[in-house]
Amino acid sequence: MQQLPKRNPNSLLRNRIFLYGLLFVSAIILLTIVFFRQKPLEYYDKTEYHLGTYVTIRVSSSTMSPVTLAEAAMTEIKRIDDKFGSRNNGVIAELNRTGELHDIDKETSFLIRSALEIARNTSGAFDPTLYSLTRLWGFDDASSKKRIPSDKEIEDALGSTGFSRVTYDEELGYVSLVDGAMIDLGGIAKGYAVDMAIAKIKSLDPEATGFIDAGGDIGVIGPKYGNRPWIVGVRNPRGESVQDVLEYIYLYDGAVATSGDYERFFIENNVRYHHIFDPETGFPSRSGVISATVIGKSTMLADAYATAAFVIGMEPGVTFLPRFGALVLLVMEDMSIFRSPGFEVYQEK
Repeated sequence: MQQLPKRNPNSLLRNRIFLYGLLFVSAIILLTIVFFRQKPLEYYDKTEYHLGTYVTIRVSSSTMSPVTLAEAAMTEIKRIDDKFGSRNNGVIAELNRTGELHDIDKETSFLIRSALEIARNTSGAFDPTLYSLTRLWGFDDASSKKRIPSDKEIEDALGSTGFSRVTYDEELGYVSLVDGAMIDLGGIAKGYAVDMAIAKIKSLDPEATGFIDAGGDIGVIGPKYGNRPWIVGVRNPRGESVQDVLEYIYLYDGAVATSGDYERFFIENNVRYHHIFDPETGFPSRSGVISATVIGKSTMLADAYATAAFVIGMEPGVTFLPRFGALVLLVMEDMSIFRSPGFEVYQEK
């Protein structure tokens, strides 16, 4: 009977060591692959001062540099600020100087048409012709002296306000101002700039995620890490810091904007004078609202309707604005909170 050759114990040990080593390396490779697949996206932040406020872009991408995306978006915001700022040398500044423009471009036409449409929808609570009042009170620029104008000054300024003093012909590309009216698109251009910056990012990477915050006007680029909501705090208007929050909103998309009397104001004789004017009186609005937050599909609409909601107040503001796609949360002087129907949906995780 033929005997089988005896196995070398050292050879068996070497084979086992090799096998275990191979299994170990395979496990490491597998874990590495799983780790990189599940590794959360890293977000890049870029902050600059534009549109009269600090603009922060937080963005992430799995296909290209988030730095490139943020720089492209910020360039777009600066372009819109230069073009539509009332104090710059852009198209709106030219319109205010000359009183009329011919053959305006499509973008300018869109913004003016949108501003006038929202003015009509809100019966003038949002009014793009209040620049003379803004300048009179010193809220046109951070460096301007803030003061309480005389009744005569306010009366004179009101004589050149009102969106009915804007003549606009879309087909001819013509816009004119009468009675010394001056346009200020700050209440709508900031939100529009956010929307256009998001569009710029999406054109480069449709799957990018993040958000853009322009002084409280927030537009969502995409859900956090691709599947989670961004949590937006509604600031306590009488809180000591931005971390003092009254309510939370959860957004996967869309936009939210807040107008409050704590943003730009001065206090004289224990009275707070802020930058959101009542178009009828020429004084800072006294509707009982100290903060108005609006959720909408676009930052531009949320921005403008937040201003209108602040001026209109609880009634009928929270009842008719949702028909224009604006869900409203108002913080009143007594710190009570009112919501339009449907707003609560965005407060559920």
